[in-house]
Amino acid sequence: MEKKVLLMLSVSVILILLLLTAAYYKVQLSQKQNIIVQAEPQPDCDLQTSVCQVNIPGGGEVSLSIEPRPIPLVTQLDLNVKIKDLKAEAVSVDFQGTTMNMGPNSVVLNSKSVSDEHSSFQGKGMLPVCIRNSMEWKAQVFVQTQEGIVVAPFIFVTHK
Repeated sequence: MEKKVLLMLSVSVILILLLLTAAYYKVQLSQKQNIIVQAEPQPDCDLQTSVCQVNIPGGGEVSLSIEPRPIPLVTQLDLNVKIKDLKAEAVSVDFQGTTMNMGPNSVVLNSKSVSDEHSSFQGKGMLPVCIRNSMEWKAQVFVQTQEGIVVAPFIFVTHK
């Protein structure tokens, strides 16, 4: 009798794990959105000293401000995104190390004001500590529109 109970328990656990895995992948697929525009970073702008903006191919503009300046590591950062000529439904910022994987680091921003021509979003984020004296980062602003996602990348370097 113990073997039957053990077998039924094992089969139940396996079925539950399979159901959880299927549910996870269904949620992941439903959250995937199409990237419709991938802009190019502006090489002449330095987020360490000023607000930077990226022109979106086909029209529109995304600007990013990170404070305090210079941008510190392991300190709360104020993130401000302003969008011109794009109708944004949601905005997030994803930080990635360009030469070293620093793990996932995304921040969903809150809407400050939204209109068809101008929108602004803000939030709080943090960069992790790095063993290098200087680290190059890519901050990608993801703008969710009705048509899909617009990505505006910003490159900057932090120093210990």
